[in-house]
Amino acid sequence: MRKVLIIFNLFFLLSFGQNKIVAIVGNKPIFEKDVIKKSKIEKIDYMTSLNSLIEEKLLLSQAEKKNIGINEEEIKNEIEKMKKNFSNINDFYDYLKKLGINISQLKEEIGNNLKIKKLIKYEIINKIQISPIEIAKEMGKIESNFSEYQFYFKWFDNKEDCERFFENFNEDKLKEMDFTKLKSSEVKEEILYEIEKIEGNKLTKPIQINNRLIVIYLKEKTQLNLDKYEIYKQAKDKIFKIKYSILYKDYIEELKKSIPIKIL
Repeated sequence: MRKVLIIFNLFFLLSFGQNKIVAIVGNKPIFEKDVIKKSKIEKIDYMTSLNSLIEEKLLLSQAEKKNIGINEEEIKNEIEKMKKNFSNINDFYDYLKKLGINISQLKEEIGNNLKIKKLIKYEIINKIQISPIEIAKEMGKIESNFSEYQFYFKWFDNKEDCERFFENFNEDKLKEMDFTKLKSSEVKEEILYEIEKIEGNKLTKPIQINNRLIVIYLKEKTQLNLDKYEIYKQAKDKIFKIKYSILYKDYIEELKKSIPIKIL
């Protein structure tokens, strides 16, 4: 009887609900409005947003299967952390209003996120092992190429505008660009790969980052010295991120085999 009610409720939402369901992961629906909202907030395309929400639902379903629990105190602590980012309580509630959620919905969302974080810790993070040999090799790479870059940059949302800017570039256009100074460890890998190949006062070719394009004008590159402990931390962090990315991807693929996904 319970199964019949679940199917009926889903059918009712699909047929008559104000929010169109675009996918179902296990028994969890994904609404089109949530896909669009995530797309706008994170500045990603529709399909990337949908795939991200599918992953979230897969992880949440698995967390619930494993009976990973969250108590009210944990949720309360997270909300208190959020409130500290606002000058007063009214600003906090205005922020929720802009997001289109109330405090009950926020608590539910935080609870779900905490369940997912615990699952990821148990199933992925706790399984990551990094050997001293791996760290030593990565430290060597960092030491040989640790620099500070001063550069101008400009983001583009479409290819045509980017190519037009690139083809017609001259130094007067630097006025239209933003300027920054970053260490190599702080630069996105896609950008670092390109600026390492050019000399100072040169322009990179357009670089694709997710669904946007960026053009970099390298002003200056300065070789830096770093203390051993800082190099160690950077090396360990980089190895961790690589291993985490691989394990996370594999884990999601395993979940897709056991939890049904229906795109509508």
